[in-house]
This record gives sequence, structure tokens and C-alpha cells, in this order.
Amino acid sequence: MQQRVAFRPIASLAFLPSSIPPLRSNSTIAYAFFLAVLCSDQGHAEEPSWEQLQNIPLWASAVLGSAPFSDPYVFSNRLNPFLLQGDFNGDSRLDLAILVQQKKSGAAGLVVIHAGASGFHVIGAGTAVGNGGDDFSWMNAWNVFSKSPVPLGADSSSVPELRGDALRVQKLESASGIIYWDGSSYQWYQQGD
Repeated sequence: MQQRVAFRPIASLAFLPSSIPPLRSNSTIAYAFFLAVLCSDQGHAEEPSWEQLQNIPLWASAVLGSAPFSDPYVFSNRLNPFLLQGDFNGDSRLDLAILVQQKKSGAAGLVVIHAGASGFHVIGAGTAVGNGGDDFSWMNAWNVFSKSPVPLGADSSSVPELRGDALRVQKLESASGIIYWDGSSYQWYQQGD
């Protein structure tokens, strides 16, 4: 006996413009899937708007629309900007860093996707990184630290040599850190108290 499966429609697609062209290519289909996954979890108040999400590069949509990302994480726009681009792994291509929140715990953090990669790197949002811990809700500013010599920080350890750009994360007027790629994973270097 064949069992019937009922599908639940997405709550509302009223925010989509009526001028969206029909799906014609694999990249357009991947992007449409990415938007559908985003729309399916509307329970988080600080998610970026549809207009803000248009700033996400198309190459990243396949990774961000996949279950390994979309099941445990949701985008966050708690800081402006909610995404940054830089050559974080030093391969001369722009990578993407985007603010996220772990659905289960609510822990804040960020995800980095290297251009051309099929995976992503979680920093915070339930994954501890250096003095930043596993919840970056303390962070109230971030920016790209362009590849250059890193000034000696609060840490008396040796100063890292950057392979590419890094991320500076801060609690303004308090503490900051540099998050950088060491060739295999993201590391933390304490910058300020």
C-alpha cells in the first residue's frame, strides 16, 4: 500500500518581487533552493531581510543552502554589516564571512566560506575559538584586517604571520582579537585586553 505524504507550503513568499525570472540554470536553481531554505525557518527575529541577503555571492549559496549549514545555523544581522569579504586563506580569491546563530543554543558566531570550497568553518556559534569562546554575543563590532604585519597584542606569544586577510572582532572599548587562517583552521590572536 502506498503512503501519501503531505507537503506544507512555505508561509509566505509575498516579499519576493513579481519580476523574478523563470528558473533556467543550475546556479539559479541552487539560489532558489537557498532562498527556500531561508524562508522555511522564520522564527528568528534578527535574520537579515531578503534585500540584505542579495549581498551574498551566488557561489556561496550552494554551501549556505545545504543541510550541514541550514539545519544547525541561521543568519544573523545583529551587527552591521552582517557579512564581510576578504581573501582569508591567501589564495587571491574573495572569501565570505557571515554572522550566524546556532539554532539549538542561540550562541552567536560567524561562518567563513572559502571561494570554491564546498564546506565552511564555524567560529563561535557553539564552536570555541581561542579567547572568543563558543558564543560571540559579546562582539559588537567586526571588520576585515587586511593582510599586513599584526601589531603585538595583549598576548605575549609570538605574533602570527598572516597568509591572507584576517577578521578583527571587538567588544568596543574593551577587548579585541584577530581571527586568522593558519593553513588548516582558524586561530585566535588576542589583540586587546
